[in-house]
Amino acid sequence: MKKIILIVTVVLISLFAVVAASAAETADEILQRVENTLAGPRDYEASASMVLANTDGTGRESRSLHLWFAGKEKSLIKFVSPAGIEGIGLLNDGDGIMYLYLPAQNRIRAIEGSLKNEDFQGTDFSYNEMGTYEYRAHYTAVVEKEDEQTWTLVLSRKPGSDRVYSRLIMTVDKNTLVPRKIELYSGEALRKVLQILEIKKSGSYTIPVRVRMDNIVRGHYTELTLSDVKFDQGLEAQGVFTKRFLKKSL
Repeated sequence: MKKIILIVTVVLISLFAVVAASAAETADEILQRVENTLAGPRDYEASASMVLANTDGTGRESRSLHLWFAGKEKSLIKFVSPAGIEGIGLLNDGDGIMYLYLPAQNRIRAIEGSLKNEDFQGTDFSYNEMGTYEYRAHYTAVVEKEDEQTWTLVLSRKPGSDRVYSRLIMTVDKNTLVPRKIELYSGEALRKVLQILEIKKSGSYTIPVRVRMDNIVRGHYTELTLSDVKFDQGLEAQGVFTKRFLKKSL
């Protein structure tokens, strides 16, 4: 009898291990598909408007930008207005370092390590959050729950990652493979909430065109809306993701 119980116990443990491994693989596959969707276009360029405000609607401020993206890691963002920040740009050329251009000083500043977790020019997005769609490189994922329309993934920070948030809870739309919402936690404390409010489909591409980041700690939000999106123009061949282009006037 004891032998039978032992065999049953071993079988159950093995089954649980297989199920857990399968769930982990499934979560990783979902996250891979999310990254592939967000970085689907070979490249794209867009104009953008940005609104910053307190959560209660006060202190509203508007900005305009121009953006260029290619793949998961390459991006360039330049402010067009208002005066005072016009020409400030952020380059991520895929080498692991970001570069901030300050035209008033005619200076390019390297942004690396923990500096990438600081707020980007007074917005509620950090440098990391403006510059990349990478999650799998920094987090392991499990499926917490799912329904007919969404998966809910819990992402836990990998040892050695420079990401400031220890845990993300990502709600992924099954139809679009775009996150509807990402909650960002430090320990058990919710710090920020990213919402993708609108997407654009063009052929096989699906990209976010209206996103909002709520900073729970500050009681403040930043909303970014893209317009006039142009796909697959060969931006890398044009030298867009370079320090030279970063300093170029629009």
